[in-house]
Amino acid sequence: MLKKTMLTWLGALLVWCLWSGIAMAESSSVQVSIVKFPVKVNGQMMNNKQLDYPFVVYKDVTYIPLNWDLMQELELNIDWTAAEGLKIYRSCCTSPYWMYPALEKTKYVQSGKAANLLTRTYSAKVATAPIQLWGAQIVNDKEEYPFLEFRDVTYMPLTWTFAHTRLMMDLQFSLEEGLSIWSGQDQVLQQIVYDDAEALYVDALGKDYKTYAMMKIDKKLQTKPEWIEKEQAQNIRDKAAQDAQAGAYEGKKVAIERVGNSLTYEGFQLGELRKEEQGILGDTKLQIEGTLYEIDSKRKLLAVYTYFPIAVIGPPPSSRYQLFAIIDGQLRPVTNYPYKPQHVVKNTDGSVWIARDRMPFRDFYFRGSGLLALMDINGNIRLANEVWNEQDISPLGFNSPTRNPVEPDGRLIVRLYGKSYTNELGIDPSTGLNPLTSELIDPQKDGLYEVLPTLELRKLSKAPDDGLSFYRDSEGDIYTIQLYSNTVTNWTQNRSKTWSDIELLQ
Repeated sequence: MLKKTMLTWLGALLVWCLWSGIAMAESSSVQVSIVKFPVKVNGQMMNNKQLDYPFVVYKDVTYIPLNWDLMQELELNIDWTAAEGLKIYRSCCTSPYWMYPALEKTKYVQSGKAANLLTRTYSAKVATAPIQLWGAQIVNDKEEYPFLEFRDVTYMPLTWTFAHTRLMMDLQFSLEEGLSIWSGQDQVLQQIVYDDAEALYVDALGKDYKTYAMMKIDKKLQTKPEWIEKEQAQNIRDKAAQDAQAGAYEGKKVAIERVGNSLTYEGFQLGELRKEEQGILGDTKLQIEGTLYEIDSKRKLLAVYTYFPIAVIGPPPSSRYQLFAIIDGQLRPVTNYPYKPQHVVKNTDGSVWIARDRMPFRDFYFRGSGLLALMDINGNIRLANEVWNEQDISPLGFNSPTRNPVEPDGRLIVRLYGKSYTNELGIDPSTGLNPLTSELIDPQKDGLYEVLPTLELRKLSKAPDDGLSFYRDSEGDIYTIQLYSNTVTNWTQNRSKTWSDIELLQ
């Protein structure tokens, strides 16, 4: 089967090369140079001085050759037809691995006897044949960094959008190590669940690809992770669950009364139901849930959630969140916080953090659902999103079992996204019309921050990838595991380590 597939692919490649040769005759010529810095592919150093298809640089951007051997190593798919041209995509998301299990994958062997000079430039041409990148047609003559043809092979620019966002490749660069490309790696390291003074404990994909195991990773990130025995791993998970429960910051359930089309709580008039909430939807009745956060004798928060219990993707139809502050026996609607708080934490100075992370919707998030507010000792509430002009704010450390996410002086770590705040977005999550699709407005603002109870900000580091899970350890350091490689990063200490899937599984 593999032989037949390879012959089919080589046949398509021959047609592709013939087409490329004709197209290149009419395309514009550009000058490229062989990369002078180290390049690694899945941990293997590339010998660009001798490769027939070396990595090249054009307009200060690295280009990767789309030749058969390299694409197999990166587990990227390439199809060619005369009608549609070149298609580049990835088979994903139907198994724990990409194309091949790591332990069954053929080892990549570099080939080539070229004598590539690093001191001169070479002629390449802008590709003119049709190109699709995972379903999106590339208008190559409009691209700042177009696909090129060099030595009869198509080259792709390793821009973040093409390589990382569309093809799920992990790109890492440093002045010391050069460029590292990780692609097609089995995601062995899954999620950090616990830590002690010396190590992180990480749920890991078992060697059978069916069960979860656990690995112990030295916090210095200098030694190879160790597999943990099954019984010990379960004890660690149980301990993590117990500690997380002990540090939970959730409110308690309370009954909200419906009187006609009005909602009340212990004599407080919470308001009228909307017209769409007053009747029956299908054969279901409106459900009403209340959550009370008792801060002290003077201050309380009440979250009310109304919805019809219909199974849909996303929030139930006509669902609505409302937040109220009860201060000295008086009810105050908090209209700019239209979601249920996940964490309500009182600080030693009497101020109160009211926090929640972004609400997922399919592969996106609802705009304006990541909220952070601060209540003062008199019950006045300021929304940090408005103060900082931030669409979403993610509080960090609340899911970590070994450390209080709020420091004794009230300091908190948050993630900002550099997207402008507006109270017109995400007010009604039941519609699903406003997933998080707005563009980055201020890339310099996108990052991790320490915030004081005065709402003063201090930037700690640049922004990690969106969609990563953060873990704050017992020392207060912030860790993540990368999406497309087995990379653990300590953002607080600015250090990182990547292991290949083979290295971890063997």
